[in-house]
Amino acid sequence: MEHSVKQLFCRYIQNRATREEVEEVIALIKAGGYSAEWESAMLDSEPERSEPEKSELEDSGRDQSERDRSAHVYSAPHVSAHNFPELDTALLYQRINRKLFLALKRSGDHWIAYAAAVLILLAAGLFFLKPAEQKDKLLQTTAGIKPPVHPGLRKWIKLPDGTSVQLNADSKLDYPESFAGKNTREVTLTGEAFFDVKHDASHPFIIHTGKLKTTVLGTAFNISAYPSARTLTVTVTRGKVMVQNASATLAVLRPNQQLTWDITTAVAQKHVVNAEEVVAWKAQDLILDDVSLEQAADRIAARYKIKVIFKNDKVKDCRFTAAFLNRNQLSQVITVLTDITNASYDLKGNTLFIDGPGCDH
Repeated sequence: MEHSVKQLFCRYIQNRATREEVEEVIALIKAGGYSAEWESAMLDSEPERSEPEKSELEDSGRDQSERDRSAHVYSAPHVSAHNFPELDTALLYQRINRKLFLALKRSGDHWIAYAAAVLILLAAGLFFLKPAEQKDKLLQTTAGIKPPVHPGLRKWIKLPDGTSVQLNADSKLDYPESFAGKNTREVTLTGEAFFDVKHDASHPFIIHTGKLKTTVLGTAFNISAYPSARTLTVTVTRGKVMVQNASATLAVLRPNQQLTWDITTAVAQKHVVNAEEVVAWKAQDLILDDVSLEQAADRIAARYKIKVIFKNDKVKDCRFTAAFLNRNQLSQVITVLTDITNASYDLKGNTLFIDGPGCDH
């Protein structure tokens, strides 16, 4: 082997690996026995964070590849899932659990194994997609994966029907590989999650939580059903849901209404609540689900207390899906978003300027 295993892992993590080296990394991980080398490589490749974050962005003298490496940006070309081997994702999750995020670029020449995209989705709960066929292929690849519960970590899942799910810490969601050919879309939740259900009146969406089931057609709501808790709660932020047990309908909930069900006594109570306060936990992560760069800029401006100005209106309409955990820095977020939309940026003081030719839809 030309490089030691650790050196090879470092090159992969820093996005400096060749196509052959990436294939070698995947083969080594699948073979097993290199978890210590991987952890050591991750530690050695961790970006420095001692400098103020804005100064990182203001260092416009660095070229794009250097900024990508320092931000742990990972890119993939326009390839389909069949180009790469299937992975034992449950096993790989245990070995690769510290990557920050990956990016599936709209266009570009950086290359990383598409199979690793599934892996990072499990490990960090983050991924980046272009619209249309590439998005569909990744959904087909990741559908049916049931990420193991990893204490303290939140995850974001895109279901095969387009439904968005944010899982809170210590939670898991079981769902089928596909809803095709089924009259209903049914999943099982353990823990807490916020659902933004894709509207499909002819295929009701049903969430099973213990002895209860919640049925919706298209709405946004929160369910908390941790096994150790005495109560199960359903809170609606948008639309309408129906909560049932095996024998009866317990309630039909509308926005800012909550059902609390006592698991021991089987007594249900309906309340009026501030739904946004109930789901405040999900705001800690930045979820950008099929949004334009202009919409993303509004969210980023509010989150990081900066002003965003577009030099070219065409780039505003570039659409993508992305997710960042709350630990991701502004420099990482901006680097990734401008990279996947073929844009450039410049931060001057508290004002972020974004420029670019726009995207083909």
